[in-house]
Amino acid sequence: MTLLRLLIALTVSIVYTSSTTAKDFYLAGQARDPGVQRWIWYEIVGPRNNPLPIVYLSTQSFKTMSDELLIVLPPARYGIVSAYTRARITRTDCPGEVPRGNIWHTVAIAEHEDNKTQHCVLPQALACEYLSGVVKLIGINWTAKELQPITDFMSEVRCNAARESAH
Repeated sequence: MTLLRLLIALTVSIVYTSSTTAKDFYLAGQARDPGVQRWIWYEIVGPRNNPLPIVYLSTQSFKTMSDELLIVLPPARYGIVSAYTRARITRTDCPGEVPRGNIWHTVAIAEHEDNKTQHCVLPQALACEYLSGVVKLIGINWTAKELQPITDFMSEVRCNAARESAH
């Protein structure tokens, strides 16, 4: 009887696994294209012991995974964050490659609009500077609910520790 249950469980597992496509499956803890027209994401890259949160900002709602946080903003407010993010990505101190080595608290940001995605990778201090700027943007008037994923992300990047070590 136990062998029969094991065989049934294995058969169900094989059928389910083979029906899952690569599009449906992604590596936990890694940002993805959510399939909407406009989005920004923040992701911690580099060494980690567990999946860290990924923050998405968009004008549209979409299905999120367990390690993803979504902030949906009206187009005008989103546009302010998007313009700020694009300006940051285009600066010369914003390389597109993840640095090699044991670089903790490095943050990748991406902005997607008009079928184009731009990436930027920032070391901890520059990432904290960018994220602090996001929470202080004029014209956004963040609600506490909208601001929470960003401040939680800043905590994971250890922005307070980075600020204290800079002084």
